[in-house]
Amino acid sequence: MWPFASAYPERRVADVAGKTYDYIIVGGGTAGSVLASRLSEDSSVSVLLLERGPIKDVYMSRVPLMSQNYSSDWSTGIDNRYSEPSPAYNGRRLQMTSAEGLGGTTRINGMLVTRGVPGGYNQWAEEFGLDGWSWKDVEPYFVKMETAMHYSDADHRGHKVSPSSMEKACNAVGLPAEDDCNAPTASAQGIFRLDAAVYPDGSRVSAYRAYLNKDIALARKSHLTICTEAVATKLQFNEGEAIAGSDTGDVRVTGVYVASAATAQSISEPVLVTARREVIICGGAFRSPQLLMLSGIGPREQLADKHGIPCVRDLPAVGRNLSDHFAIPLMIEMPAHDTLHSLMEFPIRVGLVGFLKHLVFGSGMLSMPSNSTTIFARTSAVDESTYRTENSATANDASKPRNVPDVEVMVIPVNAINLEMAGNPVHAITKGRAYLTLYTAMVQLHTTGHLELASATDPLAHARVFYPDLDSDPKTADDWVAIRRAVRFSMHLAEEFVDRSGYPHKPAELVFAPGMDMDLLGDITKGRPGERPQDTSTAMPAPSKDPVVTKLPPLTKTWKTVSDTEIDAYVRETGQSSLHFGCTCRISKTAADGVVDTRLRVHGVKNLRVADASVFPKIPSGHTMAPTLMVGERCADFIREDWAGR
Repeated sequence: MWPFASAYPERRVADVAGKTYDYIIVGGGTAGSVLASRLSEDSSVSVLLLERGPIKDVYMSRVPLMSQNYSSDWSTGIDNRYSEPSPAYNGRRLQMTSAEGLGGTTRINGMLVTRGVPGGYNQWAEEFGLDGWSWKDVEPYFVKMETAMHYSDADHRGHKVSPSSMEKACNAVGLPAEDDCNAPTASAQGIFRLDAAVYPDGSRVSAYRAYLNKDIALARKSHLTICTEAVATKLQFNEGEAIAGSDTGDVRVTGVYVASAATAQSISEPVLVTARREVIICGGAFRSPQLLMLSGIGPREQLADKHGIPCVRDLPAVGRNLSDHFAIPLMIEMPAHDTLHSLMEFPIRVGLVGFLKHLVFGSGMLSMPSNSTTIFARTSAVDESTYRTENSATANDASKPRNVPDVEVMVIPVNAINLEMAGNPVHAITKGRAYLTLYTAMVQLHTTGHLELASATDPLAHARVFYPDLDSDPKTADDWVAIRRAVRFSMHLAEEFVDRSGYPHKPAELVFAPGMDMDLLGDITKGRPGERPQDTSTAMPAPSKDPVVTKLPPLTKTWKTVSDTEIDAYVRETGQSSLHFGCTCRISKTAADGVVDTRLRVHGVKNLRVADASVFPKIPSGHTMAPTLMVGERCADFIREDWAGR
């Protein structure tokens, strides 16, 4: 009991300098926390976990709704980065937030547990030829990682109410209402209640709390070393810092150079820690390829020719194939009491009472994520004359790769265009207003992006991110077809909800959608920090003192009358990242088109693996937290199997 309780056994870089461990894990985020926990179950091996962020486990970081905040630092270090300006998005720089800290983005994300449909993993095995990554191979790891509080009798899990207005709207456009999107037999399309990573006491489940909490860390401190605020600067190879001018022969990783992140702007002189067995990089879709490239593993033309980095291994796919779930928010204005805006509109009756309910009982609004319902659909199953989906056993067989849904419409009871971050017009439009967002996310785009080093010497410098560009890639034509169908489908869904679902509270009308006043929309979005080339700040603009606008101009276009041109214009101005990044170190059979093999070993480099969302060969159709945890679990088994008896 405090003050006699032991503190979390975190270490600093000075404590590990010059030491040797069996395994060194670089990155204590979603997958890294899993890997450190599983490998340290064996007390005969030593494990070092290097995490560049803090632990920072405070009360607010455990409140589900409050910790789901990408602009605060209650839970961990917020890592804000922006893409390079893109003509496809009107020159905007898309915001791509992640987290630095033990547990990574599981400390700030929406806590939604979606595995992705079985057909997506079967596609990895069948179309990419990746043995060992089909649904039957990965499902046991999804079961292993969870303790489900519902579905206690379901074999596919780790351990009904009357139809809502949104369910009725979905039924009207051909979508079934189902309870469990993670069931292998669930429909590939439909409206689903979402599982959330929340403990029975109403607190957030993060990878840190589930896999590396204080009890685990203290019990294993003799052989598990957790070093925080530590920045890996590059890898060490068997012939020293690098094998200059060579990408042939026996290349083996023997250690990691690591520096103390004394401040956010500078680091100390790097020191070396060495590995007897392996180094596993778990830095995520941005940090993992960046560390590989800083170490000389990546595209030769970028490393040696552009930055003067000796190319240890020429792997062209490092940093390539960047994938994400690209989202277009459509918003229905509706009464505040049916949205999360009620926290601001009624701060005492809703906000204070909600806080007390969570503090005392672990229940109430603050104990849940911002959305608990989502819709999956496949645009190729949408009839373009009626904008209804095909609802048949053949079309909805989720085990078939051809039926992988390519759009998710998240039902989020709050605005999702980050309007509060904009300039003067926003204050006038949002004050006293409430919105329900149909967050239309394209979850299977063909267009990909890539990363490039911004600096050959500064590991703190963000890599340059070239977000998937819907203009420059030859595959964008098919993606635009899917986007237009998805947006029209969401507009049809909104119409059914507002006009025919029986939703009892008025007014409710679609106000942010294609066909709206684009001059007004441009005024709203242009003030978002960091989004335009000339603006790289993250500071919030001062609140406006302009008079409140009482009514937005009515939307005169419907899904039937809106044009492709109007849809495209809206997408280019409002499209944003869903923060589900992956595929930049993807699994492949050969080094020609990927970075790691099916056991997550880097092609052509011994004793080095990558295990995080960057290894996805193709981005899953669901949210990426659960698949990333699965990758961490699988990597731990691969390592234990490969070193058994050695």
